[in-house]
Amino acid sequence: MEEKRLYNKVTDDVVKKLVAICGEKYVTTSEPLRHSYMARGIMGLEAVLPEAIIRPANADEVSRVLVMANEHLIPVTPAAGGLSGGFALPAIEPGGIYMDMTRMNGLEVDVENRVMVVEPGLKSGDAWRIFKTKYPEWAPPIPDGAPPAATVLGDAIERGFSLVTGVYGPQADMIMGLEVVLPTGDVLRTGSWAVPGAKPFYRWGPGPNPDGLFLGSQGSMGIITKAAIKMVPHPHFKTVVAYGGESFEDIVKPTWEVSKHELGIADRCVMVQGGNWQLVLTRWPKTNVPLDYEFYKKMGMSEYWMNYEIWAWSQEELDFTLKKIDEIYKAYEVKANTKCPQQYLHPKQIASRLKKPNKIAIPYALWEAGFLFITWYCPWLESANMMEQYCAKMEEYGFPPTMWVASIDHGRQAIVMPIVCFDSTKPGIYDKIREFNLETTKSFLKQGWLNYRPDPFVHAPETFSLAKDYYKMLVKFRKVLDPNLILHPGRLAIPWEAVTKLPNPCGEPKASESKVSKPTKPQVKK
Repeated sequence: MEEKRLYNKVTDDVVKKLVAICGEKYVTTSEPLRHSYMARGIMGLEAVLPEAIIRPANADEVSRVLVMANEHLIPVTPAAGGLSGGFALPAIEPGGIYMDMTRMNGLEVDVENRVMVVEPGLKSGDAWRIFKTKYPEWAPPIPDGAPPAATVLGDAIERGFSLVTGVYGPQADMIMGLEVVLPTGDVLRTGSWAVPGAKPFYRWGPGPNPDGLFLGSQGSMGIITKAAIKMVPHPHFKTVVAYGGESFEDIVKPTWEVSKHELGIADRCVMVQGGNWQLVLTRWPKTNVPLDYEFYKKMGMSEYWMNYEIWAWSQEELDFTLKKIDEIYKAYEVKANTKCPQQYLHPKQIASRLKKPNKIAIPYALWEAGFLFITWYCPWLESANMMEQYCAKMEEYGFPPTMWVASIDHGRQAIVMPIVCFDSTKPGIYDKIREFNLETTKSFLKQGWLNYRPDPFVHAPETFSLAKDYYKMLVKFRKVLDPNLILHPGRLAIPWEAVTKLPNPCGEPKASESKVSKPTKPQVKK
């Protein structure tokens, strides 16, 4: 017996309706163009080809498309740059409508309230250029390490990593309000923005704040068309200083000591990140660089290192911060009976690191033409143990143990990211990566660590199989907001059977077996 289809395909009639909403110029079913959208993911490997690409101009067009999609039971995947998450592609079949939000690229700057309002298509490079020329005393918290084409909003709503994350925390902590088109087509504003005429100056608004439902849901709960985000002061006395170590512990523990000095020292360390020597090695083609650490040791590079990007209001303030960091490292060397030498950085290295956007994430594709970022959160002092376990597993599976780590909010959390460099042409390589990913995921979840931007085919099923009550609550919220489940399941894996054959944590039947056969028609207020 043929299984009942949960969604319908995009027909010629549907395409005509999309053209009527967005305009013929902004709707395409061209196969080459549809394939071009599948080449962007750096944090995911699975995707389904979309059936139609549309580029709406505003929230009204987004709303009308969603109403139509509900009527025809067609899935919708919203995305802008497609770089922040890597799963900004359809993960359900049929692929449905891919909603490219890049036409919506507006930026409003409110210097008095220190807030900028961004639309989904605003690119980091453009935001930085505008602030540099028009608002040099302020900085937009753009994603750090991502290419200029990565979007500000995409990073923010994914709770991403900005250029000031070391002080201000994950990007989502800087959001003051959202404009969201719900799956039914209704438009919701959060925070003080919920009151007509009010500015987005107060995140918590007139009552309980629902914005957490949309942050990290990757468009599965609603499509965010605007976000009010804090902008930060931009002093221009800057530098980068780095210290080495003999182990991961030697870069984690001194950083924790620095981070505890929140007033006056750590508050100037806007970006604190490091890793191991393989981070340098794998930024070049495998055949063009020495593979033995001894070569890099002769250059003065420690096996492990941490660097601090420091912003200060004066040279005196900058010098004071550098002096205190050095004192903390010297004290740690004595206490731990180890060596943490300051690493010499060429002026060009410092200038490259301070340049924004700095593109540091791009070169890893050079190693063997394939790379994958996998990211986890853990308490800062547990990150050394996590990195040691990860590196051992990477070597066991034949991957170079390339490891990156960064401090979040004064060392309250760590974001740990192995960079899996591989030969994408090698038979069976993707199965091998999934096996590696699954084994480490099961181990790390048992140790209480949490995947960030989870793979819906590995991390989400494993996580929610443990956090069953949490998943059940997400399902309830999702069904209230999206009764026909037309939006991309994102990393939440709702509906469950769209991404995994594992038992549903809720113990519910498949959506395709549900007794409800007719779509729920959304009622949109005019």
